[in-house]
Amino acid sequence: MKKFFKKKSVIITLSVIVVLIIGGYFWNKSKEEPEYDFIVVEKGDLTQEVSVTGQVKPAESVDLAFERSGKVGTVVVKIGDIVTSGQLLASLINGELASDLLQKQANLEAEQAKLDEIKAGTRPEEIQQARTDVSNAEIALSDKEDNLENVRAQAIADLESDYSAALTSAESAATYGKSALLTLADIQQVHFNGSDSNSLDVADAKEVAVYSLLGESSAGRSDAEQISFYSGGAYGTAQNAVISPTHENIDLALTEIADALQDVKIALNAVPIIDDFTSTQETNISTAKTNVNSQITAVSSKRQAIAVQKATNASSVAIAEASVNTTRNTLANKQDTLTLKLAGYTPEQIAAQEAKVKSARASVGNIQAQINKTIIRAPINGVITKQDAKVGEIITANIEMISIISEAEFEIETNIPEADIAKIKVDNNAMVTLDAYGDEEIFNARVITVDPAETIIEGVSTYKVTLQFIGENGRIRSGMTANIDITTAKLKNVISVPQRAVIYSGGEKVVRVLNDDETISEVVVKTGVRGLNGRIEIIEGVEEGDRVITTLREK
Repeated sequence: MKKFFKKKSVIITLSVIVVLIIGGYFWNKSKEEPEYDFIVVEKGDLTQEVSVTGQVKPAESVDLAFERSGKVGTVVVKIGDIVTSGQLLASLINGELASDLLQKQANLEAEQAKLDEIKAGTRPEEIQQARTDVSNAEIALSDKEDNLENVRAQAIADLESDYSAALTSAESAATYGKSALLTLADIQQVHFNGSDSNSLDVADAKEVAVYSLLGESSAGRSDAEQISFYSGGAYGTAQNAVISPTHENIDLALTEIADALQDVKIALNAVPIIDDFTSTQETNISTAKTNVNSQITAVSSKRQAIAVQKATNASSVAIAEASVNTTRNTLANKQDTLTLKLAGYTPEQIAAQEAKVKSARASVGNIQAQINKTIIRAPINGVITKQDAKVGEIITANIEMISIISEAEFEIETNIPEADIAKIKVDNNAMVTLDAYGDEEIFNARVITVDPAETIIEGVSTYKVTLQFIGENGRIRSGMTANIDITTAKLKNVISVPQRAVIYSGGEKVVRVLNDDETISEVVVKTGVRGLNGRIEIIEGVEEGDRVITTLREK
């Protein structure tokens, strides 16, 4: 029996030792500092690519769109028509532009005629007409200046009238508000002067209202006699505006009274209607509420009237000033014309008129360019493969309407997976290698179309994208397999980190940042473009110079 106990004690002792050793191991391990790799964040360039394979096909497709919005006026081609470069395909209704063009052309002719007249010299009747024009312009300017002064005077009078009415409203509102507080104080002293919840609510709301309207703090239990002596707060501001009725004082009074009345309204609404109320008390509290609500509406109306009047005045004065300036410029032009006719024309003046002729001619060219944006012409020889324009239809600018295909060039067709299609845009550049020539020879291409509808390939949604080779190359053949790297984004001077540094924590994207004291913080980040070499753009959360941990592991 003794041997058994001796053996059992040995076993227990050994077990305790083993537990202590294992516990010590894990305790020491838990105290070890974690190992980590980190990078110092720097700004740099980031390129995003989508890599796919495709097939070379013998066709160039050009998608055409109107450069302006408008209504389709004519369509002269249909799908299958053969067209030549420069041929009219469709046009928008451009009558307004055509009319503008006629005006610009007429102005050009007038400036040209004036130049011819200058070169020919001035006749006496022309000088007399120029004097008459100056006189008429002087009279017109005097009328416009008188009108401007009248408009300004009326604007001041109208605004003063609004401010005067607003001041009266502010003073009245302050009085009504104070009267309401006196009514509230009387009812409070009778029914709500205890420590029950209703009394506390009434006292708290009343304290805020008295401070806001009358400027007295800790007045939640003040009686009517005490309140009658309070005259600070919004009430005092209104009284000051009466004494010194400047616009600034009245504006301040209106603002403070409007806020204070809201507090008074809340205080009145805090009073519960109880059975102990006399009919007079019920009438008094109801009347006080009605009066305060009416004053709130009145003050708001006066503030709005002032704002509207200021806007109206600014508009009226601006219109009158613009009319004066226009008339003054007209007079100056007439005076210059008279001076020019009296003095004769110098070479410099002739050159100035020649410059006006050039400017008028440029205006004609600009309108003609706008008209050209309402016309679609064939840029190449080819066949119409798409024609979506319909006569009478409203067209938005830069929406593809007509496509032309030509046999003179080669294209590449490829199918982009659904996950990458959002990155692909028309005019994205791409680098292409052909299996026939290996990876060493690179051909440049660009995206020219992206199909809006999906193509199902082996049960997976893809989208057909067509690329066009940039430049001709006699080594390209139809049917060749193309390996394509489409550049979908090129960012300059942005912050990026290795993608493995971005982890998910609590449903958000975070990176672990090594602080100056060597502690580690998790920072929520907003990511952008995923680039080459396993890097990802950081839009928010990390700054240049931060130390971002890329690998974190236990020793």
